[in-house]
Amino acid sequence: MPVSTLLFQGALLAHLVAPPVSTPTSAAPPYPFAVGERLQYEATVGIVPVGSASIVVNPMATEQGRQAFVFAASGEARPLGLRYGAELTSYVGVQAFSSLRFHRKLIQGSSVNDVQFQIVPDSSRYRQLGDPRDWVAPSNPLDELAFLYYLRTARLKPGASYSISRYFQTGYNPVQVRVTGRETRTLPDGKSAPVLTLEVTSRGNVVTLALTDDARRLPVEIDLPLPFGRVTLELSKVS
Repeated sequence: MPVSTLLFQGALLAHLVAPPVSTPTSAAPPYPFAVGERLQYEATVGIVPVGSASIVVNPMATEQGRQAFVFAASGEARPLGLRYGAELTSYVGVQAFSSLRFHRKLIQGSSVNDVQFQIVPDSSRYRQLGDPRDWVAPSNPLDELAFLYYLRTARLKPGASYSISRYFQTGYNPVQVRVTGRETRTLPDGKSAPVLTLEVTSRGNVVTLALTDDARRLPVEIDLPLPFGRVTLELSKVS
């Protein structure tokens, strides 16, 4: 699948008309994920299988003198024989949970877009590798993969809407998150769990997400727009 935009590469949410807009409260560590967690997904367009994806918490690293989570996502889809893929790596400070470095590689057919960003929360700036310029970032920035993990830490209430201006490329802010419901779903291990359903919107693009409403806050489904149609990632294995 291309986790390409994996969560968000500028895709995220449109206009919300729901209850009062507020800011979700992040849970203090320990986080609902840990080093070694690996989530595997099957990707479909409608009912047609098109590929697979995985999201992993790699061993921690030191980045800008800080202890950092290393999140990685990769996936590939071949709809109608065309290759689409993505590789994302996000370095996120453990204490403040802000992005410090981000690598995004997107593949569409023979075209490859490979960019790396250095993000400095202390100075609210970011820079693309190979470009001497720098740009303004929020003081607590998140890249698209870090945003997914951030939502796993946030206390979210059904029916509530949240306006979040933390995406590191400020032109896509604010990201709007609406909690559209709470339901029960069957997980890959055959057990049932309560699930929160979310809409995430930025600049008219909508991603929908389902997170278990329990201690693990697992993303059990991600639905996102890609060039060949909306792709649904359904969690198939947790290890």
